[in-house]
Amino acid sequence: MKSTVVGDLMSNIESKISSQVERAGFELRFGRVDDADQATINVDEDCFAQIIINLVDNAIKFSKNADEKVIEINSKFAGRDRLLFSVRDYGPGIAKDQMQKIFQLFYRTESELTRETVGTGIGLAIVHQLTLAMNGSIDMINADPGAEFRITFPVID
Repeated sequence: MKSTVVGDLMSNIESKISSQVERAGFELRFGRVDDADQATINVDEDCFAQIIINLVDNAIKFSKNADEKVIEINSKFAGRDRLLFSVRDYGPGIAKDQMQKIFQLFYRTESELTRETVGTGIGLAIVHQLTLAMNGSIDMINADPGAEFRITFPVID
């Protein structure tokens, strides 16, 4: 892990995922609030990129039938000493009874018989473990419509 300026980190992410998002027929929106671009956090840039790539991949996969094909990636301060990154889609969201299970290894939200998406169920478990390994935290909320994953890291003074 190393000290990384958030603006550089976000520019790197944008260059890595913009073509993937566009090929899938989605619009990618980046939002930067509160001078968050100037903040410094201690992360492994490759691990951070993998987190965002996995979350964007899930957003594309599970919101492919959404009315609004948009993925938003934002960064902003969460208090004075934490930085919050979020990845939001405008799909169906996640059922409340499944929200605590989605970070478990091999967990899939869909039934084996009715599953419309491909995957192994390890993407969010990897996101969770990488976030924790870099002293971050992750949670998810249902936005109306869609799902929003929120990752928080300590800011370096």
